[in-house]
Amino acid sequence: MKRTEREAGLSGQVVLITGAASGIGWAAAQRFVAQGARVLIADIDADKAASRASELGGAHGFFGVDMAQPGQVAEMVRYCVSRLGGLDILVNNAGRTDTEGLGVVDQPISTFENLVAVNLRGSLVAAEQAAAVMRTSGGGAIVNVASGAALRPVPYRNAYSASKAGVLAMTRHHACAWARDGIRVNAVAPGYTRTELVEALIARGRIDPVAVARRIPLGRMAAPAEVAAAIAFLASSRASAMTGSTFLVDGGSQLGSGHGIAQKTNSGASPPGQPGYVVVGACGSLGQAVARMLADAGAAVAVLDADGGQLAALAATIAACDTRPVDISDEHAMAEAIAGVARRFGRIDGVVNAVGADAVIITDRSHNSSYVGGGALAEHLTGALRVAKATGPILQRQGFGTLVNLTSIAGEVALGDDAEAAASAAAVAMFTRTLASEWSGYGIRVNAIAAGPVEGAPPSAIGRMPLGRAVSARDIAETAAFLLSPDAGFVTGSVIAVDGGLSIHAGPDRTVAGDSA
Repeated sequence: MKRTEREAGLSGQVVLITGAASGIGWAAAQRFVAQGARVLIADIDADKAASRASELGGAHGFFGVDMAQPGQVAEMVRYCVSRLGGLDILVNNAGRTDTEGLGVVDQPISTFENLVAVNLRGSLVAAEQAAAVMRTSGGGAIVNVASGAALRPVPYRNAYSASKAGVLAMTRHHACAWARDGIRVNAVAPGYTRTELVEALIARGRIDPVAVARRIPLGRMAAPAEVAAAIAFLASSRASAMTGSTFLVDGGSQLGSGHGIAQKTNSGASPPGQPGYVVVGACGSLGQAVARMLADAGAAVAVLDADGGQLAALAATIAACDTRPVDISDEHAMAEAIAGVARRFGRIDGVVNAVGADAVIITDRSHNSSYVGGGALAEHLTGALRVAKATGPILQRQGFGTLVNLTSIAGEVALGDDAEAAASAAAVAMFTRTLASEWSGYGIRVNAIAAGPVEGAPPSAIGRMPLGRAVSARDIAETAAFLLSPDAGFVTGSVIAVDGGLSIHAGPDRTVAGDSA
């Protein structure tokens, strides 16, 4: 299935975007419209909102709203339903920031309260009003725009950081509370983004863009369209197994200042032409799903694993698939195999490491007779190192590329009784972040997917998941395909939870067939 076909799931959807007349909100509006959705542009600047809606065409609408006024927020949602016939997706994007650089002692309480009223309370009211509509129509999706400032303190932006931290907590709470109603709630946390506001602060000398870029591992600020791409992904059915997740779009800023070599002159962007991808550990169910999805999207795909017979069977179901039987523990053979792929494709745009992933994602060994237990540190963790050592030199020389490690949410949440598998998953997640730091200067992005219990998991595991269903191999493949794509060009050092909300859920189990709550 081509990417355009997968994105067609947004066609006809009604999307309400706050703060949509400029910046990230306007980029998101354009993205949703391009994918066939109908959009209500909501903004405090009613005239500009009207102009933007006119640019989009008659199928769309606008609404002037002050998000600090709960009554206006409620009326905004009602107007969306009456004007566009419903509400499927809410993007809580409207917000204000601290632009005066005042410390706590000097900041008026009224200024603090007004910023919280817009960023936090306004988003809270909008989400609750939207959920009431979605609940009666079979569900929907809410994407809250938070900030990297919610995850690390920023001096002299106390109200902004506090309000955005509140948005993340609200996201997790609503994700758990509304999952049974078919409503998914996720957040995007952007880093520095070159919006109109940031451009104005640069012009006033309040932001030094060169100094900012030096603090970002990828060496630049985000474009609004890059944040919009993540918003659209989270709102779509491609992310149907994700709720309560925070998706960082920050160029690796949360990795800290200890990133690797100085930024090279290359942009990290893949050149034009057919992309080429490598899936290592392709004989497992997750590796197979990723390989099929990438090939269906028209990419050249090479699959590597030790079992030549299984690789041949997989290749028989995938058009133009390059098979490379290789002992992954043989460092020289792995390097030769990857080099061979690079010669054949002329490039390697991305690598998916699925080595040992199937084993560590299993939550109960008794439910999978093929899992022999043990060896997770040797296979999964050291396997991630072997894949990085084999692919790194080629990616570094070409100056672009992406590595995605598949692992388990067991590194964050206690699942089953296999402590070694959990330790291995946590280690792979941190290895991903350190590798992203090391390779950022080459224009290489490194991310991981932490999967929750997969299909076939026992009801006791599924009962802890707010969405009430197991994660499928296709769910993981969809997220991998997004992370490999140019749409995720400002995402690095992230560990994305695809776990049905399990990692943020601390409440009682929901009722699942065959299991009691």
